[in-house]
Amino acid sequence: MTEAKVNDRTTFNISISYLIQIIIAIAAFVYGYASISEHIERNDTEIKNLRSNQNNYIFPDIRLLEEKVIILEKEVLVLQKEIEFHKKEIQAIKNIKKNDR
Repeated sequence: MTEAKVNDRTTFNISISYLIQIIIAIAAFVYGYASISEHIERNDTEIKNLRSNQNNYIFPDIRLLEEKVIILEKEVLVLQKEIEFHKKEIQAIKNIKKNDR
């Protein structure tokens, strides 16, 4: 067997169709890598935005809702007292009518 020596006169033969296929394959891999890298970067940015917005938007909304709940609870208590008052009035009127008979 003869050993192949690599020097400045060494040649490499490849057909044009194989060369084009290799270039297309490399281009497809680079495009795929760039696409995946872009998706990862976009998701990372979205996660950072969600984390930063979490304190700005969710908690103030919860505080507003809690304040509204407190106001509504107060209104319910007032209405319950009014209902009790009116029940007592109705009962008193019924008692007066019974006594008149």
